[in-house]
Amino acid sequence: MLGKDILELVNQESFLNYCFKRNSDDVQYWEEWLQKNPEDRKQIDGFRKMLISMGQESRKRVNDANFAELQHKIAQSKVNINPKSYPLWKRWGIAAAAVLLIVGGGLFISQNTGEIVDIVNAKDISPGGNSAILILANGQKVDLEQVANGGVMSQSGIKVVKKADGQIIYEISDVADKTASDQYNTIETPIGGQYQVNLSDGTKVWLNSGSSLRYPVKFVGAYRNVELKGEGYFEVSKNKAMPFKVNNSRQTVEVLGTHFNIMAYADEPVVKTTLLEGVVKVSAGKASALLASGQQSKLEGAKVNVIDHVDLEDAVAWKNGYFKFNESLESIMSKISRWYGVEVIYETIPERDLTYSGKISRSRNISAVLKIIGFNSDVRFKIEGKKVYVIK
Repeated sequence: MLGKDILELVNQESFLNYCFKRNSDDVQYWEEWLQKNPEDRKQIDGFRKMLISMGQESRKRVNDANFAELQHKIAQSKVNINPKSYPLWKRWGIAAAAVLLIVGGGLFISQNTGEIVDIVNAKDISPGGNSAILILANGQKVDLEQVANGGVMSQSGIKVVKKADGQIIYEISDVADKTASDQYNTIETPIGGQYQVNLSDGTKVWLNSGSSLRYPVKFVGAYRNVELKGEGYFEVSKNKAMPFKVNNSRQTVEVLGTHFNIMAYADEPVVKTTLLEGVVKVSAGKASALLASGQQSKLEGAKVNVIDHVDLEDAVAWKNGYFKFNESLESIMSKISRWYGVEVIYETIPERDLTYSGKISRSRNISAVLKIIGFNSDVRFKIEGKKVYVIK
């Protein structure tokens, strides 16, 4: 019996070799396997014919050398499709399309054979990483990249410890100074940076690139107030007696204990608050809304709109280490600009009603990410220094 999902099969080079008859040993192996499992022959043959048919169509558009190279890359890659929601007969067609169109490593077989990314002077751009500046209450600026793991900074009896690369933790001692509650720290991530900070109340905050968080060294009073610029993901520790508030120039989010993401860059027209767990209240001037798990608010102008059943994975993809696109080209390029520290220049204004989709690790060089967009579309890119030209 067929012991593997069909999406696993298309990740095996031996199976692709069998389909395209590129290796006699693999062909013999699969023929012998089918003789022992005749009940699966009809499905295997159907899928093989579909692959061959689609491969022949793609061959018309690319030369044999490129086709062979892409086939090999397909065999080495992972298809990024969740098969659980589809019955097997439907997954045959999906898997065939995925083999030829989607590769988890960020490569597509395109009907368009032109150069997708032109890298001037052969200099690709590396991704961002864990980088931040910590501004202490006395105004001292600490480059956290220069602090060794385990490094300790003390303020009024409160320790700030760099536990691991990309994370600092505030620890309150029994002898914490009473003045600690009047002291504020700020952590800033540059363009191309990200960082995690564990606040003194146990709340965890992840900051995306080009963001900052201002917070008291020790929380006291009726509320736990922090100020966010840019984008942050929050896992707020529960304290019913002291609600947690995230403030920025356009809105306030109030919670008791929950998980949520706020995207509030100054250069973005919309502020998005996405709730993964719990309940939050979003307020902006006279407008307000209560969000339940799985909902997202969009603040546009003075109006707060609530969207049900959003893709939560989209909202926190950055925090989990990858890009997930399902949006306009301008929106995608804004994210790329912040992470890779590049200036984006458009030859022509892109169409805002066109949606581009893709998923790729944020640890890849910029050219791999741009290829996700360029394959199977007419968008092309040129990288020149720290500038990316979008060509259509």
